Amino acid sequence: MAITNIAYPSGEPTVQDALWHTFSSSNVAESDFKFVFDIYVDGVQQIRVKLFAEPANNIGYFDAAPTVRNTFTYQWFTPVSEVYVAQPNASGEIAQTYQYRIGEEYSGVTYLNLASGNITAYNWAAPLFKRFIEDSTSKLNKWFTNRPATIKAGLSENLFIPFKTNTAITFKVDTYNYSNVLINNYVDSSGLTTAAGYVQCNIGSAAINTLFGSSVVNDGVKYYDVWFNSLDKIRVYLECNPKYDAYNLHFINAWGMYDSARFDLVSKLSMDIERKTFMQRDYSFGAGGVSYETDNVYNESKVNYLNKKDFTQKLTMNAPSDAEWEWLAELVTSPKIFFEKDGYFYPVTIKATNYEFKKYVNNRLQVFEVELELSQTRYSHLR
Repeated sequence: MAITNIAYPSGEPTVQDALWHTFSSSNVAESDFKFVFDIYVDGVQQIRVKLFAEPANNIGYFDAAPTVRNTFTYQWFTPVSEVYVAQPNASGEIAQTYQYRIGEEYSGVTYLNLASGNITAYNWAAPLFKRFIEDSTSKLNKWFTNRPATIKAGLSENLFIPFKTNTAITFKVDTYNYSNVLINNYVDSSGLTTAAGYVQCNIGSAAINTLFGSSVVNDGVKYYDVWFNSLDKIRVYLECNPKYDAYNLHFINAWGMYDSARFDLVSKLSMDIERKTFMQRDYSFGAGGVSYETDNVYNESKVNYLNKKDFTQKLTMNAPSDAEWEWLAELVTSPKIFFEKDGYFYPVTIKATNYEFKKYVNNRLQVFEVELELSQTRYSHLR
């Protein structure tokens, strides 16, 4: 009995793409031979599959991704106005370690766990280009996002952005006035150590003021820089006195954590109504004859007994840069999006089913519009 483990996922593979395991056996010529592939998570068996070898080469292949993917959860994120929002763990939130055990069965006898190993799969989405070539290792000790390093935001707004690290990190902020002169620098002396290596941050002015004090980022600040240790900086420009109400969408980005996109132009709310009715006679019998009205009020022949209301919100973003157009594709395909309004976060779905990647050289300056389906059905008076 000899199982050879030919190939398995390496690096930081994603659970959102295939996790192929390749293996062979010296007993493949035995009667009614099958490979037996088990997956365990935290010591609990998730699946057992018995599969025949590929006829062309007598090798076994198994994709573990669908099974491991079912062990992930997205409930770790709670939108709060704090710099350190969450630290998703590596046990089903940002990553999952699974054990594979390869055995074999032939001549009516099953031999389990002849070869095994542990794989950690991560929750990022496979790119269009360089699939199975690039992974999340390139983002170590960097902001865990594909958005540009320059962001526009408003005072007292939430601005979510993740960070990936393998070391203790110290949060820093530098503020600048309208003459581009440094006002002050701030350092969170407490530092932060995260076991899994992932930090969901909020670098909005409200969160920074909660950490350092209410006067750190105010209307005298033109922009501020945010970074950890001596690593990459994010620059946030403050937009003051906007013509339109600005709204933020917070969404799971391509790396499996939350980003924020700000829509600062025209917004429109619309409502779709579905009515339920029944018919009745529009007259009544009385001693004096047939009556169609009472006290000058006519009887209704169609009764609206239920009105269902579904809402759609249209948002418009000022002309994004080329890099922002690339990044915003992640918003359109995100599986979980929150629309923030008046301090509350509403789950929404983007209604668009196509997206065009635009560049200034082809399209010039062009706004970005999204139409949101608010997951907040309401009903009128029931009659």
